[in-house]
Amino acid sequence: MNSEKRSILLFETVRVSRFKPENLDFHLRRAQASTSNGLRFDMASVIAVPDEGLYRVKIIYDEQGNFIEKQCLPYKKREIKSIRLLSSDINYDRKYLDRSAIGSLFAQRGDCDEVLVVKNGLLTDTSIANIAIRSKDSWFTPRIPLLKGTVRERMIEQHLLQEKDISVAELLEAEKIALMNAMTGFYELENLRIKTE
Repeated sequence: MNSEKRSILLFETVRVSRFKPENLDFHLRRAQASTSNGLRFDMASVIAVPDEGLYRVKIIYDEQGNFIEKQCLPYKKREIKSIRLLSSDINYDRKYLDRSAIGSLFAQRGDCDEVLVVKNGLLTDTSIANIAIRSKDSWFTPRIPLLKGTVRERMIEQHLLQEKDISVAELLEAEKIALMNAMTGFYELENLRIKTE
């Protein structure tokens, strides 16, 4: 029997507030770069929400750039007060729909709210967000994250964030710690508890 290679599915999560999609240019840029020949659909045209509330719109497409489906859910931010550091060689360089490897790491969080993946001794990302630390009056984000998030990319272009290799020791000594993703934007974590392995 001829086994046909199954197409890899990818997605973008777009924050839509008062009917307006946010950071769309950066989502489009990442989606275009993730496909073999760019997107074959107009992302802006598939984003529609039922009312002016805050929505998480998930746009699923394949690696050839074809639209698969859209999911739209009201959004509620998850509180993060504690993070467990976990070492892993996970690869998540595109926004794959299959997040089972990340899910496996998240399942190891124990009594913490979130995990922070450490690769080769350096910080990468949490299961849902890029991270930044404040040191010497500047904000830094890992030079090699698991995934280049849209808020991260925008803030780097605006010179609000600098990329650098960040060790666990630098995290523990940081003046402030922040997370960022498409839904939450950039926000500082207060009184964060960090558990090392």
